[in-house]
Amino acid sequence: MEQKFPPAPPLTDLAPYLELLPPIIARKRVAYFTGGAISSKKLANDDSRSKGPLVRQMIGDSVVYPTPFFLAYLESLGVRTIVVPRL
Repeated sequence: MEQKFPPAPPLTDLAPYLELLPPIIARKRVAYFTGGAISSKKLANDDSRSKGPLVRQMIGDSVVYPTPFFLAYLESLGVRTIVVPRL
């Protein structure tokens, strides 16, 4: 039985990164892709509490996330863009 993904979530602040990142992101590499802002342990804990990304997949023993759903999860944590004015 084939499962279908829900529609990709709309992105706001992190939408520009969708084109720059790979199509899937492994849980064990999230610290790399977020510059250390999110750890794989936090993501695993959020997954266990049903607060992680809406879609996750297993490849062998590894958990991976389709990038649009991972970015939507990051936005749900609260993203603020700060542009520093030049004097």
